[in-house]
Amino acid sequence: MNTYLVPLQYAFLTFPIVAFMLTIPFLIVQYRTYGYVNKMRSFVLFSFLLYCISAYYLVILPLPQNLDNCVDLKRGAVFEQWVPFNFVNDFLKETRVDWSNPASYVHLLKERAFLQAFFNVALTIPLGIYMRYYFRRSFVQTVLVAFAVAIFFEVTQRTGLYGLYECPYRLLDVDDLILNTSGGIIGFIIAPIITYFLPRADEMDANVDLKAKTVGFIRRGIALGIDYLVLIFCVGIANIILHLGWSSTFDYSFSLESNAIFLALFVLIYFMIVPTFTNGKTFGKWMTRIQVQKDDVAEGQKRITFIALFKRYGLLYFGIYGVNYAIGLALNADLHTTIDGIVMMLLGLAWFVFNGIWVVHLLLHLFKKDKRLFYEKMSRTRNVITIPNRMRPYQPDGEPHLEMNDGQVIDVNQRKADVQDQVRQHEMSMFNTSSIDVRDVSSEGHAKQPELPIEDVQEERQAIPNQERLVEQEMERLRARIAQSSESTQRPQSSRERQQNRNEHGD
Repeated sequence: MNTYLVPLQYAFLTFPIVAFMLTIPFLIVQYRTYGYVNKMRSFVLFSFLLYCISAYYLVILPLPQNLDNCVDLKRGAVFEQWVPFNFVNDFLKETRVDWSNPASYVHLLKERAFLQAFFNVALTIPLGIYMRYYFRRSFVQTVLVAFAVAIFFEVTQRTGLYGLYECPYRLLDVDDLILNTSGGIIGFIIAPIITYFLPRADEMDANVDLKAKTVGFIRRGIALGIDYLVLIFCVGIANIILHLGWSSTFDYSFSLESNAIFLALFVLIYFMIVPTFTNGKTFGKWMTRIQVQKDDVAEGQKRITFIALFKRYGLLYFGIYGVNYAIGLALNADLHTTIDGIVMMLLGLAWFVFNGIWVVHLLLHLFKKDKRLFYEKMSRTRNVITIPNRMRPYQPDGEPHLEMNDGQVIDVNQRKADVQDQVRQHEMSMFNTSSIDVRDVSSEGHAKQPELPIEDVQEERQAIPNQERLVEQEMERLRARIAQSSESTQRPQSSRERQQNRNEHGD
């Protein structure tokens, strides 16, 4: 049993490291694909990552002590086994179970042949569950994926960990292919039971209003980090070009203090001028699907202006960072001889207080619902989410809101709007249900529908969530009532109307 527990222990130790390394790429992919990070989707995907690590470690561990492991193998060692269902013969030869005595079944937990077959099946059961639940694969696709994974495992073993070891240290067994594939099939079959209390994978994004979501500091920090990398790269390339073009000898040394003007120029271009033409997007914001927008933006004026961007980033980069640069320049070692010690101490204290206030300001807004910092409020701008196309059907305010019903995709917002319009037309169409006035006849000669009684209107409103079918039934009932009302109504008619009725009814 320790043969299987030790790899799992290593998997749980390795998982946090791998998960941390993949966190930022994972967040960027989620932002790009869905516009936000769904907690349930994150749990499913990271649990799938843990499963993949565990399964791989179960296949390759324990490793041989020497890379030149051929000397450790016995003469005539076999590296392949191509007889199907050979594990059944091994089990029958080694088992001590008396099938007539249920108490002896406990010996199965200590028998090598049984445990090896059992864990080969159990190894890919989670794979079948993930394939059906999250990745929405069919039965045939799941079988093919399970078989491909089984082949990958066997190739890993047969090649001695892809040639790292001189000889294979595990057997390529056709029974492993059969058992691993069977595990994927079992996982596919039991997936609905295992995931019964989990939300459907295709409904995780239902009722998510991205317009109402706040852009958090983690997302903004990733975008800012990407922008800083781009900015430093551009400034560095520009410095190299200038040194090569204007200097007879190449003596390149890059520091933010010695390139203040250059850096300020690139900040102006990258954070203010470029986003004016890209509707508030830098490369980092584009990667994380956010953009800068004015607070008081009108419906027809959604493009951010240069003035708003200059206020926003001017306060941040020329204000916060500019003050830090000025104090840092004053505290430069080359100027110590010209500045009094007391002035130096005051400057250091001012730098500490200034940045302390800035850090406290950040921490306070970290736990607030309103994530806007002072420069955003003063410039009346904010970060908003750029909605991906695949998420637009789920958005309110005119955007389609899709739901699954009996295997069909239904636009809930449109359905409700249609039903409400029908009810409103019934309420406003007639002032009397007992008669049809001549003014209630349209230009085409069709009578308008009478007003619904109050109890019928309430019934119609309660039927809104129950699909258009109930509405159609109610409409048919109303048409029948209108027809009866029309037949029983007595009103004077002109000679032209009487002649027209005779022509229509064949009298």
